[in-house]
Amino acid sequence: MPVESIAYHEYSPWPRWVAWVVWGSMGGSALPFVFGWDADFDMLGRALAIAALLGLGGAIQFFLGGLTAQVQETRLLIYMGSIPLVKRSVRFSDIVSLESIRYRPIAEFGGWGVRGIGKKKVWSVRGDQAVSLTLSGGRTLYVGSDHPQQLEMHIRRAMGLPASPAE
Repeated sequence: MPVESIAYHEYSPWPRWVAWVVWGSMGGSALPFVFGWDADFDMLGRALAIAALLGLGGAIQFFLGGLTAQVQETRLLIYMGSIPLVKRSVRFSDIVSLESIRYRPIAEFGGWGVRGIGKKKVWSVRGDQAVSLTLSGGRTLYVGSDHPQQLEMHIRRAMGLPASPAE
């Protein structure tokens, strides 16, 4: 697939408490190696174990931390983290309608993340705002956003639609 130019890019980071949980888990796991509680490891082994745990924390944050939405020429690309490893692409031709909404993440989906059953799915990392995309086949996709009106406007512009449904 050829590389498409990006008309709009938005990144929504994890809430701070999620980063604290990830890094706290890695730090807590490193404590036995820092203080030498495990006599089976020499100094080099402990240093390598600590480096591996810090590397794991960094990889989790890099590959899964936050949500990126990119409005491209022919599609909306959403992905977790800093690179499109865990991703979803929505062609504009599949979008029937869209609107900025507030929703209830816990009540509707059981929380944040990549969730949903059947024809209703969500990609979000925090908050209660999203752009709701009604897709062909009666499917619905919520794309979590810190700035849903702005994301909606850029999707509409890229699709050749008016900036707001009233226009």
